[in-house]
Amino acid sequence: MARSDRKRSWKFFLKALQSDIDDIQGGTTQEGIHLGAMAGSVNILQEAYMGIKTRGNILWVNPELPEVLEKLEMQVRYRGSTLAFETTQEMCRITLLCSPENIFKVGFKENLYELTVGNTRKFHI
Repeated sequence: MARSDRKRSWKFFLKALQSDIDDIQGGTTQEGIHLGAMAGSVNILQEAYMGIKTRGNILWVNPELPEVLEKLEMQVRYRGSTLAFETTQEMCRITLLCSPENIFKVGFKENLYELTVGNTRKFHI
């Protein structure tokens, strides 16, 4: 839903966040957390808005932020490597922070790129 209808998905994303903060479900979780809502929120940010997918041992990125979201920053750990993402409506910046490999391959949209530790690539959306 989040990838097919971004405007509507934003409302559901906010509702998922709100359910964890304000217990809108009326005390159905005595511990005070709603793990499903938290996991769903992270999933929407990573998969829908950042467009992160894995195919053939490659981390692919195809971001498309909803209009109301100006900037999204996150770190992702994949197969022992840590990457930092900074995405706006116009660009996506990916930095390889650490990796057990000399070269880390990342796909942006349909092209494959190589990063080394400390290396940053900037992509126009």
